[in-house]
Amino acid sequence: MKIFALIAGFGLICAITVLAGFLGYEFLKLFLTVIEGARTLEPSVYVPLAATITTAVLGLTATLYSQNKARKRAVESAFRERKIAIYLEFLQTFERLMLAAKSELNLEPVDQNELTIKLVKVRTQAVLWGSTGVLKALSEFTKVGEGNPLKMLRVMDNIQREMRKDLGLSNFGLETNFFTTLILSNPEDLHKLDVKSDN
Repeated sequence: MKIFALIAGFGLICAITVLAGFLGYEFLKLFLTVIEGARTLEPSVYVPLAATITTAVLGLTATLYSQNKARKRAVESAFRERKIAIYLEFLQTFERLMLAAKSELNLEPVDQNELTIKLVKVRTQAVLWGSTGVLKALSEFTKVGEGNPLKMLRVMDNIQREMRKDLGLSNFGLETNFFTTLILSNPEDLHKLDVKSDN
């Protein structure tokens, strides 16, 4: 039985080899025929023919390239809209937390359970849509304790920078702690927090 299988396998390999050789030979004959036919053409025929073929190939290539670029732009635009919604939800949640901490506004305190649910939801969505930088910044955010407001503000500064970068916005010209001081009603409070953290 094994001998029969070996003979059958050898026969199949030989048949494939012969078929490949035959097809290769026929293709070579066809190619040589085309070349020979092209030699018999007058320049007044093959020059316009070559120009037409070249123009057609270039036109097709340009069309395919343009379609590919347009498709990529459409996908990136859809992704960007999704990211904006996720990032905005996170920033609005943090804004609500910051405003509730200001006693002079007399706002209702933030429900911690609701806050946790929102932050977990944002983090879950960011796993699918956010950049690596945003995910790392969000990871740092979850590790900051409530007793370290300065670190929390700096982590938030980094999150906002990464979110802007992911949306294609530039952070050029925004000095260190720009978003941190933007959050604080009095920028000098940042220095006070820094002094407290050193003590």
